[in-house]
Amino acid sequence: MIFPLQIEFQNTQPIESVKFRIRRELAEFEKFYNRLVSCRVEVEAPKDEHSGSVSKVRIDLGVPSKDAETPAELRGAEVKGDTEHLEVSAQGKDASMAVHAAFNDARRRLKEFTGDSYKHH
Repeated sequence: MIFPLQIEFQNTQPIESVKFRIRRELAEFEKFYNRLVSCRVEVEAPKDEHSGSVSKVRIDLGVPSKDAETPAELRGAEVKGDTEHLEVSAQGKDASMAVHAAFNDARRRLKEFTGDSYKHH
């Protein structure tokens, strides 16, 4: 990883097991795509611990715009410099599972972004 990973927690103190899961998911993600410019993960715990409450996870991935299958202008996307941001989110009763779901969604979105033509190992 050549960029700083940012992890933020809202409505809770940092949870080491969730931070570990984020780092593990990111390491797996980088096996698929190793050109990330930035990664910011927000974990929001429920304000109330009542039945049905969920944790929310948002991921903002910075990727080189040149890896896009379709130019940003045609997709209506905003590019800052030579970086484009892909944002995904997920939620679940357990924050670790929400992290897993968000990274799965990020992989799917990246395949769409690159046209599944960018494979790294």
